[in-house]
Amino acid sequence: MSQDRRPSGAPPRRMQLSPAARRAAAARRRKRIRRNRILFGLAVLAVVLVVVLGVRALLSLAKGKPDGSSVPESSSGSAAAPTPTPAASTSVDFTDARMILVNNNMGLPEGYTVETQTADESTGKQLQTEAAQSFAAMQAAAKLDGVSLILQSGYRSVEYQQGLFDQQVEKMIKTGLSEAEAKEQAKTVVAVPGYSEHNTGYAADILTDSYRVMDSGFAKTDAYTWLTEHAAEYGFIERYPEDKSAITGIIFEPWHWRYVGAENAAEIKKSGLCLEEFWATYGSDAGTGSSSESGAGSSDSGSGSDAGSASSAA
Repeated sequence: MSQDRRPSGAPPRRMQLSPAARRAAAARRRKRIRRNRILFGLAVLAVVLVVVLGVRALLSLAKGKPDGSSVPESSSGSAAAPTPTPAASTSVDFTDARMILVNNNMGLPEGYTVETQTADESTGKQLQTEAAQSFAAMQAAAKLDGVSLILQSGYRSVEYQQGLFDQQVEKMIKTGLSEAEAKEQAKTVVAVPGYSEHNTGYAADILTDSYRVMDSGFAKTDAYTWLTEHAAEYGFIERYPEDKSAITGIIFEPWHWRYVGAENAAEIKKSGLCLEEFWATYGSDAGTGSSSESGAGSSDSGSGSDAGSASSAA
């Protein structure tokens, strides 16, 4: 019997595969290659994801909040406004006459005088001269944006305020109260003469064509939205915000705006503080007296012919 002899060191003879076997082997190779490509792609994707999450975490830490944090929502579903952090100092000059603070505990300085002029030709209402000019400019700007602003009440003299107060006292007496009791009750509705912002000439009760009532419903108008966005540019601040009633002593009056000058308004708006808080925080060098004290919870909107159809009065 003959044997197949190969030279020493020669490579072994390769097994000859059938065509079917070769096709099966090629299919297995392709499957293995596809699997390896998929695994490689998943590995790359995982690395990219880790890098992205790491960068986001670093950026969040740099901003001073944990990654993935969000603004808490109020019970109504709207985002809650963060508590403002006042700046360490302010450039506001508290000896500026426009920064005068008048509330239920702080009356007008003795001998206070003010020059006024008509601010709204349609109502004839007046403000302190500079405030009147700024209101007129603001009114014109709002009109260009399709928003009407009406000065429903402006400057009221102390004498006029006294008349409002006396009327309220008489009204209370007719309910059976003594004169002393009537005066105490009247203080909760009408500001004591000399203790109303309207006596300064810088306070403006602003309404709009579509809403001529001084109540909280004004806050839902386009005019109020426009004022919250632009009034500070013309020197006016919202005087009695809804969340500051415990500090101002005055109910929410979205219609009541106060002129302090554009530069001062910008500082106050940026701080997020009401005027009492701003004085208490920064005005010590100017002498605050009892400026940080709140009032007794009355309104400062006024009544009679100068105030229109207000739902409450001061």
